[in-house]
Amino acid sequence: MDGLKLRDYQEKYIIEIQKSFGKGNKKIILCAPTGAGKTIMFSFMTKGAFDKDKKILIITDRKELFSQSAGSISKMGLKASEIKPNCKIDLNHNLHVAMVQTIMRRLNKEDYISFLNNLDLIIIDEAHKTIFDKLFEYLNVNTFVIGATATPHREGKQLSLKTFYTDIVQVIDTPELIKKGNLSTPESYGVPINLKGIKTKGGDFDEKSMADKFSEIKLFHGVYDNYQRLTANKKALVFAPNVEASKELVESFSDKGLPCKHVDCYMTDTERKDTLKWFEQTEGSILSNYGILTTGFDCPSIEVVILYRATKSLPLFLQMVGRGSRVTESKNTFSILDFGNNIKTHNYWEENRIWSLDKKEKKEGETPIKECPECFYLLHSRIMECPSCGYTFDKTEKEKEDLIIIELQKMNKRQLIEAISIASFKDLEIIQKAKGYAKNWIFHQLKTKEDFYEYEKFMSYKKGWAYNQLKMKGL
Repeated sequence: MDGLKLRDYQEKYIIEIQKSFGKGNKKIILCAPTGAGKTIMFSFMTKGAFDKDKKILIITDRKELFSQSAGSISKMGLKASEIKPNCKIDLNHNLHVAMVQTIMRRLNKEDYISFLNNLDLIIIDEAHKTIFDKLFEYLNVNTFVIGATATPHREGKQLSLKTFYTDIVQVIDTPELIKKGNLSTPESYGVPINLKGIKTKGGDFDEKSMADKFSEIKLFHGVYDNYQRLTANKKALVFAPNVEASKELVESFSDKGLPCKHVDCYMTDTERKDTLKWFEQTEGSILSNYGILTTGFDCPSIEVVILYRATKSLPLFLQMVGRGSRVTESKNTFSILDFGNNIKTHNYWEENRIWSLDKKEKKEGETPIKECPECFYLLHSRIMECPSCGYTFDKTEKEKEDLIIIELQKMNKRQLIEAISIASFKDLEIIQKAKGYAKNWIFHQLKTKEDFYEYEKFMSYKKGWAYNQLKMKGL
């Protein structure tokens, strides 16, 4: 097909989707990580359906994805009719590409309702987004739907994806793609920030509240210092909490002589295209963006992703970081500089994730990840030597206790009796935990008056507890 060749796992995706269709599933999620080539996969499936004279619609929610889909289809030797605002479209063609916003605005017209109802195949890009939900009301029950997404994630008040789809196909995940050399290996660094006081809106941090917090503590100085220290002169993409914060950061970087520009969704198409072209063509350039480059932006030469914001959204986190994961002839690693506790919230970007159509329950708290105090490299809390700079961590009380428990579990009965005979009350608590003894086990180890009075102090019992216990025992 015009020189395009599928990778082995991409071929497997198409086979598995066809098998699922064969089992009676008509609405299927194609789940593949950012960088796996979802657009190429559904373009091949589009070609197969087109050759069978089927009526097909590819639908997206972003201009960048719209252009990407149309471009990929053209590489297959196909020409799609593009449904655009203010354009009269011949709906009798067999292949169309559209933005969902344009389609929804035209659903008051009979010809568009009929058009949707008579489609054989619809491919939805970024299918996890709720903006596509209403579309299903207008589809024929026999229409096949492939919803492509890297993050089939719904939570809170959102309808679960199983409301609309009956199967999910996931052949590969990020760790295996990294191992195969199809995605770059990340190195994660983080500077902890106190997010207390930042308001929540719509299930995520309120952008203005978050930007005010970041500005209040002048975090962009830390971004500059750590960029220079860890990733100097590397091409970097910054995700900012709002337009003002992005421009403030760019001004700070530019004043220090770094090649840095800002881009957002409010710029004209020409301004945006010129800025993106500058970024792609300028070595060591830094581009700060707000609300625009999370999806549909493909610049393989990005070496650093700077998260100058926090998010509660797992899909948004994965999409932002994924912008730096492309592999080139000269690049197979990239850096993540996290200034919003995002990795602690969502775990490492490269973590293996098994997705389902079910809605996820929100998880509170952070993952067991710590920062190296020397270089801010993020590592699992159990790792005691930083792989980036070699810093050695002192064992915490909890880690020391875990080691004692392991040793206790290895002891034979005679050794354990000897350990108990010389143990402090703290040691007895550890033994109790290690061996799974009952709550009152330590109490039964008290033999003398001194034991009872010492235990009273250790447990912070009210004065008189030891006296009463001794009286009841007749001691």
